[in-house]
Amino acid sequence: MLSAVLAAGALLVPSAGAATAGDGTNSAFAISGKGLLAIAPTPSVNDKEGFSQESLAVLTVPGGLGTVKALNAQAGAGQAQASVADVAVTLGPGAPLLSASAIEADCKDGKATSSVAKAKIGTVPLDVAVPPNTGIEVPGLASVMLNKQVKHSDGSVTVTAISISVDGVQKLDIASATCAPGDDNGGGGSETPSTTPATSTSNSGGGSGSGDSALPNGKAPTPKPVKAHLDVTG
Repeated sequence: MLSAVLAAGALLVPSAGAATAGDGTNSAFAISGKGLLAIAPTPSVNDKEGFSQESLAVLTVPGGLGTVKALNAQAGAGQAQASVADVAVTLGPGAPLLSASAIEADCKDGKATSSVAKAKIGTVPLDVAVPPNTGIEVPGLASVMLNKQVKHSDGSVTVTAISISVDGVQKLDIASATCAPGDDNGGGGSETPSTTPATSTSNSGGGSGSGDSALPNGKAPTPKPVKAHLDVTG
């Protein structure tokens, strides 16, 4: 049954802005399929020309195998994010593959996370958040990798919230984001604050001098006694 269903699949035209993981850019896509049922990364964005964001209200899976709603992808400023909602993908009548109310992948400065809400593979419920590269085998149905994370040679990382392999002939990725490594400078400035103490120019004594100045170590100078005659009355 699976082969017959997949053979009826169609190829979706890829969105503009597809990027290669590991090329130093930040990128994201909401859904992608490889194999007999091909779904180009949709929507797909990258930040080669600055911050980019694309959304799609509804995507109908080729062959009438389900729908995915509220697809969103954005990338820029050292981060990328992809998300979908109300996912329902099947392999045919009576054979549910994936269902979820929300799936999201987020990547910032080389650090990645993902989460799912009310998600199931077949009848197997999925945890909301799991450690990176958590594998699940669903006998007779699919192999699933949750929070799949791949590090690239340039230090960037790709996180895919759910990656599904069906019988080795079909792959489906839901919510994937790639981001470049962060800046180790921590955002701090390079200026060195001045340590030269301020010089007082006041002359409260009313004389013609410019007033006492602070010592090089920043301390006040030692007061000098001034002789004066004070009349005594009484």
